[in-house]
Amino acid sequence: MGSTPTASTSFLVRRFVTLLVMGAILLGAGAAAAQTAGVQFRYSGRMVTTPQLGSRIDVVPVLRLVGAEVGYSPAAGTWAAELGDTTLQFAPDHHFVLANGELLEFPETPASSPQGGVLATVGFLEKGLLGPLGFHLEPLDDGYRIVAGPRVGRPLLVRAAAADFGATTTLVLTLERPATASVTQSAGRIDLALEDAAPRLDRSIPLRSRRVRSIEVGARGLEITLPPGVGLLSWHTLEGPPRVILELGERLPTPTPVPAAAAQPPIRKPSVRPVVIDPGHGGDDTGAISRDGIREKDVTLAVARRLARILSAHGHAVRLTRTGDESRALTDRTALANRLEASVFVSLHANASRAASARGAETYYMSLDDASDDTAAAVARVENAAGGGTHGGSALDLILWDMAQAEVLNRSARLALDIQHRLNSLLDLPDRGVKQAPFVVLTGATMPAALVEVGFLSNPGEAHRLTDPAYQQRLAEALAAGIEEFLRSGS
Repeated sequence: MGSTPTASTSFLVRRFVTLLVMGAILLGAGAAAAQTAGVQFRYSGRMVTTPQLGSRIDVVPVLRLVGAEVGYSPAAGTWAAELGDTTLQFAPDHHFVLANGELLEFPETPASSPQGGVLATVGFLEKGLLGPLGFHLEPLDDGYRIVAGPRVGRPLLVRAAAADFGATTTLVLTLERPATASVTQSAGRIDLALEDAAPRLDRSIPLRSRRVRSIEVGARGLEITLPPGVGLLSWHTLEGPPRVILELGERLPTPTPVPAAAAQPPIRKPSVRPVVIDPGHGGDDTGAISRDGIREKDVTLAVARRLARILSAHGHAVRLTRTGDESRALTDRTALANRLEASVFVSLHANASRAASARGAETYYMSLDDASDDTAAAVARVENAAGGGTHGGSALDLILWDMAQAEVLNRSARLALDIQHRLNSLLDLPDRGVKQAPFVVLTGATMPAALVEVGFLSNPGEAHRLTDPAYQQRLAEALAAGIEEFLRSGS
């Protein structure tokens, strides 16, 4: 006789409850296993499994595994690790590590562990903690092996070139392949570390600079020795080809770094790289003067101010090399653009010619060899004679700089073409073309740079037009269109 519906239902209920209980037990076991899961680290025949939470691990057991004394100071809110002659200080929620008084900065920050330790990524553990203590990691199938000594990276050829200006020097280190760079400074020296790379210097042609004593390969990368009174003003990286750009100059002594817990985040530059506009001439340097007394320095400043307003209204960050009628050395103008890590540098000028009928705009980009024609060479001689500044390097130094900046010159040509096209099409000017000449004001630019002769003051009609506010506005709009066309193209 079959079971009744009531009995059958009771059996199914009991079966369902049993399955629920077993599932809960299995889930609980899985959760417990997940909570106790960790990453194994091996060193000198010993092993430790450190707790893991997401992509982070507790770094304290790993530091103790290599023999470091690790402790926490509740008053300061910092951790300290000591091993031999090295002392590290670090703190949760701070992306600094203080290693024997040297402040190291990292893009990520550690966090406090629920178990009372410090959670950080394996990358932070290796670069920020084990590295300064003299170790690196080698990956294993189930974790990592801690190995004494720095990580040996792939060989990386580095070519150095420098441009000395009046008050600053731009040092360009061109890499044969991309590599993550970090820069630290101590008294009289700059250390450049290149991640997972063993740098080798191209010494086929010597480096010449009055602000760089030497560049050598050291234990942590490249060691750049500086003369007394010279320091690092700023640094950044560029692509195509990969380069590290360092701006050097007179630097006041800096106070000893404070521990990480009390350190304030550094002042960072705007994320948007500015467009730097250079109104040519200024102060005692009037530039060209028309027969009616119209001065080049006044025309270039008026147009530059209008151009800056247009670009700013379109959302671009803009900086002028001079905002009034003041003098500024030619090389200092480009050096300012380098320090600001400008996206482009455009220098504005007004032309003059023995032929009163000459009219129209011309756009130039840099050449450290010969000018593209005799007229371009003459224009460069006139502009280079003004402004109180020359490059100051030998012809060989200029050629080396040209080699290092080959890709920048290619992009400068694209910028010049875009500007010249807009000037011709929007202002209906005769096309005088894009030319090359060795302009001092463009020497050493680490970004695309162009010089624009907006018209001829030697032509009475064009000189009068260059003082007309309406025409100045149209001229500024054409210049802005050319600059924005270049920026949009990503050339």
